[in-house]
Amino acid sequence: MNAPEISAPISAVASGRLPLKESGRTIFVPLNEVECLEASGNYVRVHAGTEQYLVREKLATFAARLPGQFFVRIHRSVIVNRSLIHELRRSFSGKYLVTLVSGKQVTVSRSHRQNLAVLKEPY
Repeated sequence: MNAPEISAPISAVASGRLPLKESGRTIFVPLNEVECLEASGNYVRVHAGTEQYLVREKLATFAARLPGQFFVRIHRSVIVNRSLIHELRRSFSGKYLVTLVSGKQVTVSRSHRQNLAVLKEPY
């Protein structure tokens, strides 16, 4: 499915919803549906349920507005929602693989491996 191009989010995350502006309208995505965010150049692809939204903003500035108790950076280009992690697995090579409830898999980078403890903690 092709994601519609979306401009920068309107404001900080408030009341558990992530406001995204698209073509003169605002879409409010519930935070508990946001599975992960992936950097793609100067854009962030927001994966929420079966939908994907493309936001024109860098991942670092986008991440500053997300609640840290739920969202954890596991790679320089990936932030995951802790509550939507299905499995955390260590491979024989020593790498860690995160499987989300949708089945999407992302690797924990070496530089963000210190966040593994946060992923395992209850929230």
